[in-house]
Amino acid sequence: MTQVSKDSLRAAVLTALVKRAPNAPGRTALMKFAYLLQTVRGVPLGYRFRLYNYGPYDEQVLVDAREAASAGFLKSQLVTYATGYGYEFSLGEFSGSDSDEQVALLSDCSEDIDWVISNFGGDSASRLELISTLVFALCDKKKRLGKNELIERVHEIKPHFPKEIIGKVADEIEGILDCVNCGSH
Repeated sequence: MTQVSKDSLRAAVLTALVKRAPNAPGRTALMKFAYLLQTVRGVPLGYRFRLYNYGPYDEQVLVDAREAASAGFLKSQLVTYATGYGYEFSLGEFSGSDSDEQVALLSDCSEDIDWVISNFGGDSASRLELISTLVFALCDKKKRLGKNELIERVHEIKPHFPKEIIGKVADEIEGILDCVNCGSH
């Protein structure tokens, strides 16, 4: 895939994620959606995620979202919450109808985008942080971790999540964890 088509694919995917999400996603949610698309579903976005404060992270996702906003595909808005502030993405003025180019770019991954949104679109940023960290922990080891090892590993990474919650979420997404494509980590 050429650089131009990779950039175009990323912009189209991020716009489609925002368009299909049931609520305006923030930066963390958009980051985790991209991570799950690439790592679990194998969509070739070419991001290089590493572990960061809120789970797997690649600054390039936010750069791509800003570029999509500059092009009018997305809008980024500062919102305030009781505990602080954040950003939410919504559709920009040029995202109304899918162009033939966008339809072509998304033809191979449209079902994957639908899968991410149907499985995770309504999840909080905190839950997405935990889910993506579970996936990251699975991919970080050379051998397949058992459930107890996985819980311990994630708790080491994210001690603010109780082990019981980590185990509960791991059980809830067990089928998803079984099909993780760690080669795209």
